[in-house]
Amino acid sequence: MKAMILAAGFGKRMKEVTKKLPKSLISIGGKTLLERTIENLVTFGIKEIVINVSWLSELIMSQIGDGTKYGAKIHWSEEVHPLETGGGIYKALDILGNKPFITINGDIWIKPQAIKLLLDNYKVHMPGLLLLAKNPDHNSQGDFSIESGLIAYETPRHTFAGLSILSKQLFELHDPSIKKFPLIDIFNLWIEKKDLFGIYYQGPWFDVGTKERLLECESYVRYFEDI
Repeated sequence: MKAMILAAGFGKRMKEVTKKLPKSLISIGGKTLLERTIENLVTFGIKEIVINVSWLSELIMSQIGDGTKYGAKIHWSEEVHPLETGGGIYKALDILGNKPFITINGDIWIKPQAIKLLLDNYKVHMPGLLLLAKNPDHNSQGDFSIESGLIAYETPRHTFAGLSILSKQLFELHDPSIKKFPLIDIFNLWIEKKDLFGIYYQGPWFDVGTKERLLECESYVRYFEDI
């Protein structure tokens, strides 16, 4: 299985930091988010990884290189202008191939056990399997519910953790003339078909999207993690 790390965003909510440093290169516990994600994937034998980049792409590509130092093979998908989450994946589908692949946001901190949970529960008939987590303060109402294993919009809702296993099939319903679009547009098509799956993860998870959430994550790592 291959993986794709989404690292093309501007990080507008942290512009005092990200105007010079992409979010994925923020260091927590002595390691950048991107490096930690690559290492976590390699731990489970996922060594061929696509990373999309746009803002400060040269900085990301020069630091990570071809992936050899992590025991991985990195493919770069460069975007002149960010294509959002869905558009970024859609552009890279030819590199990802025809088999299911892991997608993970480049600005999240999560334990490697979350990847294992997805891998252990994914079945080949699933167009997609999404990892949901406990609602953080900034998303207290959540995103989706899980009804008999399927993603839905019932209550209570949980937060999409930015980690999933997706198939090329998932994008068959997409209009190819639309290049820039969020992944939620694709999810909604399959939720309506009652054919998008989810699983709940109970461990710690941080979306490092603001300075406050970065500090929260750093505090957790400092006191609870041996990194």
